[in-house]
Amino acid sequence: MSISSRAISFGSPLLRRLVFVAVLLLCVTGSANDKNNKESSAEVKFSAHTELVMVPVVVTDKSGAHVNGLKKEDFTVLENGSERPIATFEEIASQPERLIRRPTPNMFTNDVTSSGRSTRRITLIVLDALNTPFLDQTYARNQLLKYLSQSLDRHEPTGLFLLDRRGIHVVHDFTSDPEVLIAALHKVMGEPLQGSDSPGDLALATGTTNPIGSQTGGVSGMAGSPAVPTTALMSAVSSEAAAFQTLVQDSALNFESFQQRVAITYTLDALQQVARAVGGVPGRKALIWAGGGFPFSVSDNTMGLAPAGRDTLSDVLPMYEHTWELLNEAQIALYPVDVKGLQPNMPNASDDLSTSPGTTGFNNYLRSTSYRQLDTQSTFESFAAATGGRAYFNSNDLVKGFRDAVQDSEQYYMIGYYLDRSNTKTGWRKLAVKVKRDHVEVRARSGFFVTNATVNPEINHDSDVATALKSPLDYTGMSLAAHWDDVVAGKDAGKKSVRFIVHVDPDPSLIDTADDNHVVLEFMATATTPTGEKAGEPAGKKFDMHPKPDALATIREKGISYRGALELAPGEYNVRIVVRDGLSGRIGSVAAPLKVD
Repeated sequence: MSISSRAISFGSPLLRRLVFVAVLLLCVTGSANDKNNKESSAEVKFSAHTELVMVPVVVTDKSGAHVNGLKKEDFTVLENGSERPIATFEEIASQPERLIRRPTPNMFTNDVTSSGRSTRRITLIVLDALNTPFLDQTYARNQLLKYLSQSLDRHEPTGLFLLDRRGIHVVHDFTSDPEVLIAALHKVMGEPLQGSDSPGDLALATGTTNPIGSQTGGVSGMAGSPAVPTTALMSAVSSEAAAFQTLVQDSALNFESFQQRVAITYTLDALQQVARAVGGVPGRKALIWAGGGFPFSVSDNTMGLAPAGRDTLSDVLPMYEHTWELLNEAQIALYPVDVKGLQPNMPNASDDLSTSPGTTGFNNYLRSTSYRQLDTQSTFESFAAATGGRAYFNSNDLVKGFRDAVQDSEQYYMIGYYLDRSNTKTGWRKLAVKVKRDHVEVRARSGFFVTNATVNPEINHDSDVATALKSPLDYTGMSLAAHWDDVVAGKDAGKKSVRFIVHVDPDPSLIDTADDNHVVLEFMATATTPTGEKAGEPAGKKFDMHPKPDALATIREKGISYRGALELAPGEYNVRIVVRDGLSGRIGSVAAPLKVD
């Protein structure tokens, strides 16, 4: 043994492939969410643990400069309008400090360190090709190149990701050399088909547009027969034509809802993976989401998902709420940037205006476009405010959005308070942070979801584990390291048993001292071929224990190790190793490339 360190399409030509993949994804998600819906509908059942809510707070003056030197007494925290005592307080002046993974031969780790241990910020950039037209992707990439070449500090920890119809991809990890990042960005190619077809494209695909030169309004008999202008025949034809038109329109609306549902699932899944990837790194993270808009709308008051046409999206709500939970736990502030820039609201050659006579089609186009634009901007603003970030839209200067996101994390306050457990109602809890200082702007997340799914990690166990095993990102919820051990003959002919060891670093939070030193850890490993096909059977084991004093002392001092094995035929593999804390739901994972001779 040696150790070596066609996308889904929404267009009609590949529709059958999309339907198969998307239906499979939605069936799995829907099955898990049916269970989640039942769990989340009742009152919240809190565990015996106290819930510490951490809130990064940015305070600036009228000129935008950071206000420093504030004390704990200067802040007031309100949850649903009631003041909560501040339990922890820290003023943080972060420095751009390079984050480094320190691999050694045959050692794979998710631990990231900085030379001075002073890094308390990360900048993350997601180029959303899934929900962005092709031409706008090109403009966004050029603007990002401009920012990176002109403004990025070479020590600024920055990650770049791409979201497309295959999911989330790592373009550049948290290394800080802008030259490497710029070179990587040049390799990001925009996709020729956007995630959601325009109404004009949808009309053409479903046949609701009258072809140029076609005749409408007349009724004739069969070939060679004269027209039969009887009242009864005209009435029958009109009735059937209306029924057929309704059927076609229903098909178009159902297909549009289907596209949107798939895009929502992919987008939320990407947000969850990014949050898991940085959740174990302390400090505030600025997530710049550069795209054409989110594939969903939200309510300003409750932050609930708005229905998508005739689709209530009720089964997607648990996934949506869990996404918010992970963003909050990772201390992520969202900076949505609308890459469409200034929008003139004028139709182009691909837009169909022929369905209505006169100027009605043009007027409908303007109303529809204006509504979509306002809805996109409103959702961007809601997401930004709810996470303590800022939204940027209707501007051709995208560089400002990138720059502001980085500067916001240079100086901030980290405030912690204990969740109000007397309120057992599920839903969105409004959060407000006030400062006893005149003429300042305070930005902090405006709320968070509290449901059984957010306080009981077991509800999301299956979906969390499945996502972690397939994700290209290393999760940092727990610090771990893995290495390949030895190779022996496998149980099956032609296969070898490749042994590995996974070590979880000491962590006091893994031990529930209130429950007789309860420890629950689940170890998993799975292998895939370079083309993404499953190889062999997954390996793993769950430990649910109350260690005796000697074993407990070892866990506290040295951590926990697990030895497993994968049965594989000779070849090259991508192996994903995942460890999950059953008490908190935190996950650590690492990729371990493998070549079996």
